[in-house]
Amino acid sequence: MTKTITSYEELITDLHSNVITMVAPEHIGSLLRLSPEINKIDGDILECGVWRGGVSIFLSHLFSDKKIWVSDSFQGFQPLSHATYEYGRERHTPEYTQCHVGPIGIGIDEVKNNFRIYGLEEDINSNRIKFLKGFVKDTLPTSGIEKLALLRIDVDAYSATLEVLDEMYDKVQPGGYIVFDDSCLYEVIDALKVFFKQKNLENYICHPITDEKLDIYSTYTNDNSGFPSACYIIKK
Repeated sequence: MTKTITSYEELITDLHSNVITMVAPEHIGSLLRLSPEINKIDGDILECGVWRGGVSIFLSHLFSDKKIWVSDSFQGFQPLSHATYEYGRERHTPEYTQCHVGPIGIGIDEVKNNFRIYGLEEDINSNRIKFLKGFVKDTLPTSGIEKLALLRIDVDAYSATLEVLDEMYDKVQPGGYIVFDDSCLYEVIDALKVFFKQKNLENYICHPITDEKLDIYSTYTNDNSGFPSACYIIKK
């Protein structure tokens, strides 16, 4: 049965309440707030790490005139032996299979069915929405993606974050957005420190709600990175 959604706000609430996404409603809402600027940028939308597909479903509705790329292993986290970069504090490996709301690795058929439930079957059939199945280091180089207006990274790991950035950063167009869903994780902040230095980028990420610039070398006080989830940068 296809759901009838009458507003983006209703869609956010529905996706979250039905556990199609673990992303907080206010952080999905930040994408809605930023969407007028993203829509001005020539390029596609790519989400890497989609779980049950909730945020990609939202993005497919929000950016109805753009091509949507849905990238995931659809089987959980890559083995450390497969990772491009060594990192001694990596936590998200194939042994990490369950979270507080269920399994981590969600099969592609289940994810596609969620897209259909939310009224996107025609967009799948027309290839406006394309699925990339496999670990990002294997699928992104041959994806055919040329330009991105929005890159959303939700891969929960040091090496995978760098692998996405290595392959896709230069595809993001000037003025385009890169959202780091896992900016709350120390693995991701450590990866950003390496990548920002490599690319000679300014050492800050933007708060998803206030847009405040947060220095990635600042000291924060919590059990993880100290930063909120879903921080972003704008490509210059």
